[in-house]
Amino acid sequence: MLIKTRSLALTPCLPVHTIIGSVSSKLKMDRSGKMSTRTSTGGSSSSKAAPTMREFVRVDGGAGTRSQPEVIKFRLVSYNILAQVYVKSSLFPHSPSPCLRWKARSQAILTLLKNLGADFFCLQEVDEYDSFYKRNMEDHGYSSIYVQRSGQKRDGCGIFYKNNCAEFLSKETIEYNDLVDVIQGETSLSADKQNETLTNTNNGAGPKNVHCLDDLLSDSSVKEHHGDPNDPRVRLKRDCVGIMAAFKLKDPFHHVVILANTHLYWDPEWADVKLAQAKYLLSRLAQFKTLVTDKFECTPSLILSGDFNSTPGDKG
Repeated sequence: MLIKTRSLALTPCLPVHTIIGSVSSKLKMDRSGKMSTRTSTGGSSSSKAAPTMREFVRVDGGAGTRSQPEVIKFRLVSYNILAQVYVKSSLFPHSPSPCLRWKARSQAILTLLKNLGADFFCLQEVDEYDSFYKRNMEDHGYSSIYVQRSGQKRDGCGIFYKNNCAEFLSKETIEYNDLVDVIQGETSLSADKQNETLTNTNNGAGPKNVHCLDDLLSDSSVKEHHGDPNDPRVRLKRDCVGIMAAFKLKDPFHHVVILANTHLYWDPEWADVKLAQAKYLLSRLAQFKTLVTDKFECTPSLILSGDFNSTPGDKG
């Protein structure tokens, strides 16, 4: 059995324009099948250089033109919709101020998602989930699951799915801040070995004028190292999250699919953090796939989507 998905992804994110005054944004598909946003302006021309236009890139899986009688098809869209809390006029000088306001952007985003007509949406930087997206997407036939970022961050990752396409089975959330506990656990094991070695060396009298690793892991030590980017307990605590869920596709095949959606850390200079997060993500995904396989007695397909804040050629 062949799983064939039609996926659309748009990254990096830009504010979605709506029709206000003489500015309009349209979604177009060219002959090659690529979707892109095109902004047209009326009236006087702007002295500013035109902004870079981002394109939806469609990825068609499967065997191409060969006849496949047993093919499962569904459309999935991965989209960083830009949390309203991060919308600043200084970052988007080409966008008229009215277009950046939540009242306008929210309706433009909702219209865009509706027009894309996906069976699954994996959205990043979703804020206003309870107050806007959950309710409005339900009106268009979508149920959803969501995880908010750790700490004081207001946005998160959401998976929206059509009720007539898939049945929700199970989910797990991913908190990349848990990497701090992993590092502390590994360091504690190392500290135990070091302390044992030092104790044996000093015939049980204990080391003199030596600060063991246990001290470095104490609460007071953490406070002293607060804000130090070289401290892994600080460096890895970026409040990033992910979510993964199993769905049973409805007629005709009832195949189980695992979807994962995440947003990795943004800073290009901190490639090691992104690599650590990616490694943790793949580890958790493997565990979740095993759980789903055993619990539902199936062989699930797995699709990973998200904003990885990486491009080909990155040093990470």
